[in-house]
Amino acid sequence: MGLITKRKVQEGVYWVEIPETDLRILCGCPADSIKHLAIKGFLPVVEMGGVQVEYGPNAILLSDVLFQNGSLSNLAEFPILHMFYTQGMILPDHPNFKSPKPLIIGKKAQIKAQLEYLHRGNYGLVSEHEFLDAGESKEFADENLRMKLRFSQGEFTHPKKQMRSVILGDDSMELRKGASIKRIEENVFEISYKSETVKIDLNLRKYRKYQLPYQLPKIKLHDHYFAIIHSGEGDGWNQKQPCISSIVQFDGKRYLIDSGPNIEKVLDSFDLKPNQLEGVFFTHVHDDHFAGLYSLLQSHPDLKIFATPVIQASVYKKLAALLSISEKKMARQLNFYDLEREKWNNINGLQVKPIPSAHPVDTTVFIFRAKGKNGYRTYGHYCDIASLKWIRKMIVDSPTEIGISKAYFQSIKKMLNIKLDLKKIDIGGPAIHGDVEDFSSDKTTRIILSHTHREYSARELEIGKLVEFGQIEVLIEKRP
Repeated sequence: MGLITKRKVQEGVYWVEIPETDLRILCGCPADSIKHLAIKGFLPVVEMGGVQVEYGPNAILLSDVLFQNGSLSNLAEFPILHMFYTQGMILPDHPNFKSPKPLIIGKKAQIKAQLEYLHRGNYGLVSEHEFLDAGESKEFADENLRMKLRFSQGEFTHPKKQMRSVILGDDSMELRKGASIKRIEENVFEISYKSETVKIDLNLRKYRKYQLPYQLPKIKLHDHYFAIIHSGEGDGWNQKQPCISSIVQFDGKRYLIDSGPNIEKVLDSFDLKPNQLEGVFFTHVHDDHFAGLYSLLQSHPDLKIFATPVIQASVYKKLAALLSISEKKMARQLNFYDLEREKWNNINGLQVKPIPSAHPVDTTVFIFRAKGKNGYRTYGHYCDIASLKWIRKMIVDSPTEIGISKAYFQSIKKMLNIKLDLKKIDIGGPAIHGDVEDFSSDKTTRIILSHTHREYSARELEIGKLVEFGQIEVLIEKRP
């Protein structure tokens, strides 16, 4: 075996490994790159210091260009989250904590954009000033900042402090222990170590697209007055299906909840074009809910985006960072419709109530209702939610301490157990995602398990049910 191993992951994405330098480079990082790495077997579980840990990339080579053939080429959030948390590089008790900082390699502008986009994806709004600018009260800002800081170990740490940037110009740059990289033309690079060199071409050929990590069936939709179509049940790591989303069908109109990676291809499986959507409801800006927004807007610039002002502000900031434009310019390009939190908002007769969720980044769950002949029928979209077991540990007595009050905890507990006709729940666990036991006494008629990449336990299947991609839940058949 040579000094350098190069393998193709998918079109425009490569894996380069230099064992003597402990370098594992993901070259190119479009949407769902981490899923493709898993499928190709590049994320094996290994033993380190007597502990089972997942192996993976510790360096990312960014594309010189942000867009190729209409798709975003640089969406590094989940590969970097994999380094930080799954591989444990920023977790003090993890065997990998003392590893060298992971590398982010590329043009200065692209590195800066990716690090700021990741920062906003990690935390959303990070100051009282930003909450107040979004129209929220000082009390709400204080309560949410204390909660988010507790999740974040007391500090909103910018990823530029957690990674080493390797800025590429005209000269060769050392990566680690004598391994180096040089750009030889736009989006084409040479990686060298000792006597060996490999060429990396991140350019997509004409008409080529980044590939889906999974296959999608073709689904024919039928009109119902009020129905929920399950258009994704996975998370950012699930190799077999799209990230969690739902299509809400109401009175001849269709709305999407969240826009994760490859959302246009998901819609295409239902023979839907983005311009056939009335709008999209936005829960938060993690990439498994956010990464497809840009492609939707390219196809449907006037797409209505329904969100609370805080979520709107976090979308502005993350998308502006990713695209390297000002937030003011970004705001002019987005067609937001304000939703008032914790109140029923009327959207063409469909009523929706956004409720804040306890999460490291600003998040809302959505409850929808529509009136039929026999009263209201209801649907709750519950992602991303933290387990009560976890957030109970965050309760503090003093309002000056980071954490949450007992009243805040009770409000979250009450929100989780609202009785509905249909509820889709995040049970990704264990800290920043949900726990099925929090719904063990829920009186909701039908609970759907979602937002995970692991196998479901027998206990989980006692409380909730699984659904197939494209399955439809008819809540009101005909217009009353």
